[in-house]
Amino acid sequence: MIDDPTEENGDGSRVVVRLNVDRLEMLPFAGAKSTRATDVKAVCSRLNLAVYQNGERIEQVNQESSSDTYGQLKVVLAPGQYTVAVIAHSGAKNAVMTNPEKITFDGKVTDTFYYYGELTVRGDTSQDLTLQRAVAMFRLKITDKVPENVSRMHFFYTGGSSTFDAVHGVGCVKSQQGELRDVVADMYEHGGVFEVYTFPRADSNVLSVTVKALDAGNNLLIEKQFPEVAVKRNMITQYQGSFFGGPPSGDNAKEDSICINWDSPDEWEQLDKSF
Repeated sequence: MIDDPTEENGDGSRVVVRLNVDRLEMLPFAGAKSTRATDVKAVCSRLNLAVYQNGERIEQVNQESSSDTYGQLKVVLAPGQYTVAVIAHSGAKNAVMTNPEKITFDGKVTDTFYYYGELTVRGDTSQDLTLQRAVAMFRLKITDKVPENVSRMHFFYTGGSSTFDAVHGVGCVKSQQGELRDVVADMYEHGGVFEVYTFPRADSNVLSVTVKALDAGNNLLIEKQFPEVAVKRNMITQYQGSFFGGPPSGDNAKEDSICINWDSPDEWEQLDKSF
């Protein structure tokens, strides 16, 4: 694995291939909701490129958003026919891309984008790529104040995947995903928003989500289940309501629910549910 390949032969036996992440085809789930995200650095902190030939990975290039050349991926190859996969994400480590049909990540799934396609190399090449979103999001919007003895929220969910098949654009393992989210000071006054991601599978269109509120010693204080959460690529399924049984906080009492749906299949949509 290499971060910035520089070796090339003057006789043309190996040539430079530049793959530029031109844009992300969808809006980020968080942030602006009226324009497309064109800056990958603003959405994802890591880029991973893998090059395959005859079913084998022959190169992998990794970039972090701190790099001055972030989004400009370069690899040195012999002329020939290849397939390439590019993953943009914000994971703790680089994606493991030995097999493009079984890409794994260290730790939690983040907002993730991908490209997979054929590449014909005859000479020095430069190509712009557009990445598509790979994930769905479950968002829990708590409208009442979080009690002061709650330190963290635990999310456990099945029906999705933490492993991604870039060839077919779907999750490929029946995963049991679990994530902890800390409660921050503002939530004790205004409620809170928690978001988790998954790769939707071809054989599943719902998640079963269990959310637990825990104290500082990880003791269970309250638990709620969301057994039929709709899930598909590019979609936020948001559940909004009083989690702890209190009245809506001042910030949430009169808030309208806004659902944005895009005609293009490349844009995300949002499904709002109350509980």
